[in-house]
Amino acid sequence: MSGLEPLIADLAIILLVAGITTIICKKFKQPVILGYIIAGFITGHNFNFFPTVNSSSEINIWSEIGVIFLLFTLGLEFSFYKLKRVGGQAFIATFIIMSGTMALGYTCGLFLGWNVMNSLFLGSMLSMSSTAIIIKNFEDLKLKNKIFAELVVGILIIEDIAGILIIALLSTLAATQSAPNFWQIMTIVLRLVFFIVLWFVSGIYLVPTFFKKTQDIMNDETLLIVSIGLCLGMVVVVTNMGFSAALGAFMMGSFIAESPNIATITRLVQPVKDLFGAIFFVSVGMLVNPALLLEYAYPVICILLVTLFGKTFIALLGSILAGQNLNTSIKCSLSLLPIGEFSFIIAGIGMSYGVIENFQYPIIVAISAITIFIAPYFILSATLIYKKLQKILPIPILAWLNRYTDKRMDLESSSGDWQNLLKDYTLRSLILITFLTAIAFSSNTYLEMYMNTHLPHPYSNLVTALIGFVLMLPFLRALLLNRTAHPELFTVLWFKKRANHLPLIILLLVKLSIASYFIFYVFMELIETTAFNSILATAVAIYFISTSNWLMGKYLHIESRFLVNINDRHMEKYRKSLNIVNPEQSLMLFDEILHLTKFHVPAYSPLVGKTLIDLDVNNWFGCNIIQASDKKHFWDLPAGDYIIKGDTELLLIGTIEQFQLFSIAMEKGDNHLEQILLPMPMRQFMASDKTNPAATAFFPCAITVDDHSGLIGKSIRSANIRKKWHCLIIGIERSYSIDYNPNVNVVFEKDDLLWVLGKQKMINELVKAEIL
Repeated sequence: MSGLEPLIADLAIILLVAGITTIICKKFKQPVILGYIIAGFITGHNFNFFPTVNSSSEINIWSEIGVIFLLFTLGLEFSFYKLKRVGGQAFIATFIIMSGTMALGYTCGLFLGWNVMNSLFLGSMLSMSSTAIIIKNFEDLKLKNKIFAELVVGILIIEDIAGILIIALLSTLAATQSAPNFWQIMTIVLRLVFFIVLWFVSGIYLVPTFFKKTQDIMNDETLLIVSIGLCLGMVVVVTNMGFSAALGAFMMGSFIAESPNIATITRLVQPVKDLFGAIFFVSVGMLVNPALLLEYAYPVICILLVTLFGKTFIALLGSILAGQNLNTSIKCSLSLLPIGEFSFIIAGIGMSYGVIENFQYPIIVAISAITIFIAPYFILSATLIYKKLQKILPIPILAWLNRYTDKRMDLESSSGDWQNLLKDYTLRSLILITFLTAIAFSSNTYLEMYMNTHLPHPYSNLVTALIGFVLMLPFLRALLLNRTAHPELFTVLWFKKRANHLPLIILLLVKLSIASYFIFYVFMELIETTAFNSILATAVAIYFISTSNWLMGKYLHIESRFLVNINDRHMEKYRKSLNIVNPEQSLMLFDEILHLTKFHVPAYSPLVGKTLIDLDVNNWFGCNIIQASDKKHFWDLPAGDYIIKGDTELLLIGTIEQFQLFSIAMEKGDNHLEQILLPMPMRQFMASDKTNPAATAFFPCAITVDDHSGLIGKSIRSANIRKKWHCLIIGIERSYSIDYNPNVNVVFEKDDLLWVLGKQKMINELVKAEIL
């Protein structure tokens, strides 16, 4: 017990003093972080009028745990929909603000005579604003619902993500103990991107699924223990890979954030974070040294001026260039002044690796305390500053600012098809290449080493290659898709102009080349065949992989689980906002998305005599033909071998965007189709369809995939539901997410809810099969 006494005494002192200082700060409406820093200064060795802590090293360990929980809870609050919702303006503003402030801080450090590493850390610390302080200021000043506050919050979300990456990058650079060069930085960045993509996709796939499977057997106690265990486990993995503990804590928090238990987990972890977070900020305050600040008064004043005026000006410039008007930009720039928790973490990393001077941490703490204290007054002065600038600035400059803002807003609202396609192409290719690289590296390094100790050569190589190749197959199949995951983007660009054909073909050839390289690697490096045999085997493998519907189904199964995990929480909130509580009410969602329209095929159309397989509307456009009719007959859910006749009407189901693409393609191909029915929501069409009696009218129906249905593990193609039950699958509801007009290779899972469209014949077959 005696060994614990100094630590217990230290905790008693710092928590009691922190409690008193935070009460005082609350009384005077100051942030509690300021109270913690003051408490740290009072209990530290630089203040001799009060009992001080005995063991700073043990307190530092607790403060490191505090950093882990601060970043873990930040991850728990993170949402990919938040990141998506902030929009392009916040991304542009954040990039300009962070890069500009970092460059300014770096230049300031060099001006003060500091070395490259000290200057780099200074720029990084000044580039980060304190999310906790700024949100607190908005709440106290009742500004949280203002337009400029929404932009500031968007910038802070992106800054937090960038801050995690900066911490990971600086930790790796600091470990080298030398000034970085360009290639060293690029190597670290590529390695960081590789592991983040690998961990992110794997984590989102596995962690929420684990919590869904176990939520019925977990109580509050086990939830807390498991969550903290996963957090610390990820910290260990990440640090062993050479990255910072903060990165691991944040990533695990973001994985758990997509689980169904997130509200409970956040509530349970909050007190733990409050305790260790308080100790972290107190430990920061302990480093404040008045004598040192007086000795380095000149650097303190220089850095303070750079922060107050330089950072504010860059934030103003970034907001304007992002498309905000002058009034909003001024309020935004003045709100982003405070620096805090991320700056302390970055300074702590520099101190722990010994790459920054001892005086730099107290300086940044002092700058933070000053900015925290004066930030509310800066925000309140924003309107006055705006009015004065309106009087001072020449009229031509004000007119230019207004014109620039209008142009930026127009640009923001018109996102090009090429931009969307390239974004989707790059993101998916990056994920697939990351997993293929990870499998290839693991097979060639760890798996081959293991096999060599258990099997003789060449059998060890063959088994290694076989396992690695099998693991690669679903990702290779996805990489060899003829188009992106959103075929409508490819289609609209293909049919819009002939000039688009070459770049689109190049994009496909790039993916083909990458897939070929990985397959060639398996035969050449793992099996160790000749180059000619490897090329021949690669060509054969490419053919079979690219035509395999089974492999496509396996990949879609993996992808759907990932998308369900990442979309579930958002879709659950969306359903609650629409008051959707049972499956029947899900039709409201279908009404928003799916519409029906009719096209007339004249006798002189080039489509006459072609089959529906030739038209391939589902593959090219994403919609489906549910009926073909002429003046005497109609064909419901026509099969692929149906031959299109002259003077025929085609009834299509899909989204408005898909119909627009279909119309563009038909017009560009001179097919002379005429749209005779404007797109109509599904239920509205069925209610107004007077051409069919009640017994032969289309209507939707829900089918649950259970053991009795015989669908579990089958794909839409292999289940042959259209022929078997005379219906078309228009959506698969999995958990809270819906896949509209799903790919025919999608594999059914237990408890899926299938939304099918058919007529009375469908009901008869479903009742006969005891499905309904």
